[in-house]
Amino acid sequence: MTSADTPPVDARLHDLDERLVARVAEITHDELAERRRQLSAISPETAELADRLLDYLEGGKLLRPRFCFWGGIAALGQEQPTEAQISALARYGAAIELVQAAALMHDDVIDHSPVRRGRPALHVQADQYHRDGGLTGSAEDFGTAVAIVLGDLALSWAEQIAAGVEGEPRAVAAARREFDALRTEVMSGQFLDILHQAGGYSSAVDAEQAALSVIRWKTVPYTVLRPVRIGAALMGGSQEALETLSGWSIEVGTAFQLRDDLLSVIGDQHETGKPIGGDIVEGKRTVLLARTEAAAGAEDRALLAEVVGRAGSSAQEVASVHDLMISTGAVASVVQEVRQRAQHGRLLLADASMLGRTGRAGLGALATLATDVEDFTA
Repeated sequence: MTSADTPPVDARLHDLDERLVARVAEITHDELAERRRQLSAISPETAELADRLLDYLEGGKLLRPRFCFWGGIAALGQEQPTEAQISALARYGAAIELVQAAALMHDDVIDHSPVRRGRPALHVQADQYHRDGGLTGSAEDFGTAVAIVLGDLALSWAEQIAAGVEGEPRAVAAARREFDALRTEVMSGQFLDILHQAGGYSSAVDAEQAALSVIRWKTVPYTVLRPVRIGAALMGGSQEALETLSGWSIEVGTAFQLRDDLLSVIGDQHETGKPIGGDIVEGKRTVLLARTEAAAGAEDRALLAEVVGRAGSSAQEVASVHDLMISTGAVASVVQEVRQRAQHGRLLLADASMLGRTGRAGLGALATLATDVEDFTA
């Protein structure tokens, strides 16, 4: 095919993205159907765990599988992947989605979050199942236990799915090392988050640096950095390509989480699927909160101490904290940082001549979606 016969990049992006989504869905369905058959041999009740997980995955945006896929396409020596390459990248995407599911289930328990993707969180659903069934014991403890068990199962199945990826042996081994690092880093980041919430992250210079460190090790690795590197390594990407993609991923992944923190203040609950003010009630030690505290006077710091992290905080009290975040300039400063990091990411991609044009376009489109703050007002 000559260059004149090659479809425009936008058309190729759409086609490849649709093929990825369909393949991830197919792999996930087939894998969980097989797990259901295995669990059915134990009991009808355990078989339902696979159904719960499949239902939980519904409505996901597949952001992480997409980062993995486009990282792989960017590292390819050719612009058009083969069906085998698409399947290999999609299989890793499905595995990453299960790691994501496990992290969310456990995170919602840790944070006592009642809602996920606009629906009751898994532990809340299990709590209600206990109540509706008239089961004995604590419904809350039952819900927590089910979320822990299903999260553990999702992690185990993610491992099994990733183990089935086929390709050139050295590339498969390199991708596997990235997948192993993803799981280690996100759990380490989760621990740092818990520690920071408890005021025990003493090696960090200050509250803002502690929050940025949590982002670096909890969000960045499993949202952008490792998925991108998994895809690139699986497609035989060079060390130069991997290093360039790493720098880009850290900027985009950090901007993504900073934007997510903003959504708790100036977002739309119907779009985010999370209650506005949730981070305040949960006491999340975000960069946004750290900057608010640093800029606040004594009276305003007293308000923060009274409201942040208190489950019984009223809507009016939460609104007062939101107003303070805006009036101190903390919201505006975080919005600006998101824009700066997104722009730096665009420049890194523009200069990455070792990466394919289609892959760079796909990564750029994802970054725009993940870091868009153009409609944010402060």
